[in-house]
Amino acid sequence: MKKLGIALAVAVASVGAARAADLPTTKGPPAAPPVNCYASIWSWLDSTPADCPLSYGPFTLYGTLDGGLGWESHGAGYNAAWNNGVSNIVTKQSRPQSQWLWTPNGLSQSVIGLKMSQPLPSLSSSPFLSGWSVIGTWELGFNPFYGYLADAQRSQVQNNGRALTQQNANADSSRTGQYDNSQRFIGVSNPAYGTLTVGRVYTLSLDQINSYDPMGGSYAFSPIGYSGSYAGFGDTEAARANTAVKYRLNVPYNFGLTGASFRVAGLAQWGGYDQGNGTNGLYQGQVGGDFHLFGGTPYAGALSVDFTGSWAKDAVNVGTFTGTCSVLTHGIYAGQVGCTDGVPMFYSNTDVTATLSNNTGFLATAKYKVQALTVYGGYAWLRQTNPSNDYLNGFETIGGWNVPATIPSTFPNAKKFWPTAWTNFTNYNVPRIAPFFWVGAKYAITPQLDVTGAFYWLQQTDYAGTTACVPANTTFVQPNGNKFTVTTLSSGKCAGQTDFISALIDYRPVKRVDLYAGLMISNVYGGLANGYQVTQLVAPTAGLRIKF
Repeated sequence: MKKLGIALAVAVASVGAARAADLPTTKGPPAAPPVNCYASIWSWLDSTPADCPLSYGPFTLYGTLDGGLGWESHGAGYNAAWNNGVSNIVTKQSRPQSQWLWTPNGLSQSVIGLKMSQPLPSLSSSPFLSGWSVIGTWELGFNPFYGYLADAQRSQVQNNGRALTQQNANADSSRTGQYDNSQRFIGVSNPAYGTLTVGRVYTLSLDQINSYDPMGGSYAFSPIGYSGSYAGFGDTEAARANTAVKYRLNVPYNFGLTGASFRVAGLAQWGGYDQGNGTNGLYQGQVGGDFHLFGGTPYAGALSVDFTGSWAKDAVNVGTFTGTCSVLTHGIYAGQVGCTDGVPMFYSNTDVTATLSNNTGFLATAKYKVQALTVYGGYAWLRQTNPSNDYLNGFETIGGWNVPATIPSTFPNAKKFWPTAWTNFTNYNVPRIAPFFWVGAKYAITPQLDVTGAFYWLQQTDYAGTTACVPANTTFVQPNGNKFTVTTLSSGKCAGQTDFISALIDYRPVKRVDLYAGLMISNVYGGLANGYQVTQLVAPTAGLRIKF
């Protein structure tokens, strides 16, 4: 009977299980439909450009608008043609007076761009003939307050011949009013075989600085973001190449290191000034990698390192002439201030000078991310020597301005009427050595709120040759007649240093919007301060950035 009872129980259970299998399956609530990021302005602002792109077919339109307000303890005047309108670091144009200034592009350059990514059909089952895409990018930077293209050399010629006490913000740059002043390239990409691009591209060193700068290449809070001379190893025009081939490859081997990956890259420029380049030749190579360290401990994180070597031929630094102001001592205007135009006779104020050099350098960078903290560091060494060519017959700059030919001394009355040498090809008879480094850290207090601090430092060696470096006084006369004197060393070729301290708070209430505020303090010493009206600038800035 006991066995019969067990058998009946099993049979009843089997029938119940069969009937249960025939019943409809109970499901949970249906999954929520994906959020329509175009349903409202708010939903669009709270999406990322990657999650909600402005795309049609293989093309995607994107952009950044960045505007703000700043105060400068010793400010240069506003210039809408200059890439970010103001001088966020101490420059020769910095004046003794403080001022409030509208400050565009404080956190990053305002841009509009169009990028393309079109997968190609696989031609066979061969890995080499599958997985390829055609890619391309066109991008320009502009001033969001006025709509002007970033046009550094226009800012220079607007100040050509003026006394420093009358000048506003201006400097040389690789962005000089081109409709592709950021980048413009086309290429192919494959996950296994890398990415090859051709056209106007960021140099490897500029990409590297933007990736390892704790301030992300910011104009208002980072000197290596504000000035492309760091990425150009001495000359800002070498931060981009207008006609170049760039190749990047993620190496498919970890060489036995668990959690490691490696990469290599190379860049070669063809053409020279006549192709819109700031050099007559530029070559760079890079190696790097990512490593996961200290797994299973509170210090577990990701370490990234990269090393780049660079050589540039005939790199250009465009300069302008400086006038003077003085108190008149004779005539009916005695006691008043007169300012002279520094542009030589028979030339236009749109003519500019050029200092040429061959630039060699290397850049080593690292960052380590552990939980909410990322620590950054970088070191670079650069050497500038006399160029390979003198270009005494003149040439056209990347901004379309003219570097005139130098009249030979054998020409009758050349020294009297045309004393100006427009290209300086002997500035580095003694090579200039200028190492620089930076350290910094970023901490994510919340996913929407970051705080960042950084320190930057650059030194140059004495390359004045036999010229003695001694203290020297420079007296400046302001248009109102006031005079002031600055004591520095006697030559800009004397040894000197410059340092920068910066801090930034970045709050993102929604994913496309940054509300930011920060401060940069810059100081200049020794030969690097030669010709400066002031040697320190304190510049707090606050602003708003929107990405689309």
